[in-house]
Amino acid sequence: MKKSILFFLVHPAKYHFHKVQINKLISNGHKVDILITKKDILEQLVKEEGWNYTNLFPKGRKLMFSNVFFSVPYFFFLTIYRLLKYTKNKKYDLFIGDLLTIVGLIRRVPTIFATDDTLKAVPQGAIFYHTATDIVAPIITDLGPYNKKKIGYFGYKAIAHLHPNHFKPRAENLPSELVGKKYFFIRATGFQASHDIGKKGIDNQLLSEIIDRLLPHGKIIISSERPLTKEFEKYLYKFKKTQIGEVLAFAELFISDSTTMTSEAAYLGTPSVEYDDYFHEIEQMLELKDKYKLIHCYRTSEQVEFLNKINHLLSKENLRKEYKKRQSKLLSDSIDVSSFLVWFYENYPKSRKSYFSSNLIQKKFV
Repeated sequence: MKKSILFFLVHPAKYHFHKVQINKLISNGHKVDILITKKDILEQLVKEEGWNYTNLFPKGRKLMFSNVFFSVPYFFFLTIYRLLKYTKNKKYDLFIGDLLTIVGLIRRVPTIFATDDTLKAVPQGAIFYHTATDIVAPIITDLGPYNKKKIGYFGYKAIAHLHPNHFKPRAENLPSELVGKKYFFIRATGFQASHDIGKKGIDNQLLSEIIDRLLPHGKIIISSERPLTKEFEKYLYKFKKTQIGEVLAFAELFISDSTTMTSEAAYLGTPSVEYDDYFHEIEQMLELKDKYKLIHCYRTSEQVEFLNKINHLLSKENLRKEYKKRQSKLLSDSIDVSSFLVWFYENYPKSRKSYFSSNLIQKKFV
């Protein structure tokens, strides 16, 4: 039976997580509607994918004359209003995405919310966890009292679009400027979301120090969510946004204050160093660090240790080869998350009952 499903994508990370699922659902003949907001490179990614979509906030969800404390509640209610307006007189079998959890209660449509944030790290997520019908998350992610709603999968969020069944990095798909080159990839986030209040990451001074260490060893690429000063413009990532998987996969080293992209790099077997105040609150990051040894994480109070680790990794021979061996263990422990979720959506709500009877049903999807 064909389904009618509405996705609401509010961040590039949401696009990446749901990309394979959306394409498969469309190819299987389901009706899929896609809503987005203006956020970083999200609209560019959706356009490059060739999807039909509606942008609910083409100017973004920030008040130019206010700060995050005032803009967040304002856009919270405005988003719900626009979602209610969009879904009026439309019939859907499933809502998937942020704030659709609340609209689903009003419209009496079951909702699925995907996350890899623990309740402790992002307590604001409780509004989605409380109102969602089901929560899709890595099995290791602790949602506190909402674990009873969790559709927990073996693996991490990055596996949804980077599993070998869906993505096989090929050097020939790299931007021509990088083919055959040794290069380093740096990601700087904006730290302007509501859950980023009080958090810090790579500032311009530290970014300059990182570049000084990397330049003698190869080319540098920077992807930044925040505006950078003129001195860094020559390093900015200027390729097709859909090429970022290959760029991550073949980088000699990935350095970031983004937990999402750090976990993606780790899953691809790229040595990664993270610098922020988030990782220690997220179980999957600690597991990637301690169990698989694919990432190295430092708090913002550990800047010296962070820079020393970069120096240490730069001095090692056959660095990528060593991390590829570590990657193989992670691959063997993970399922094909997107194939599992496509099955879950297509067979909902029967799939929900099957999962809660035995979560090992997901082991069929490898």
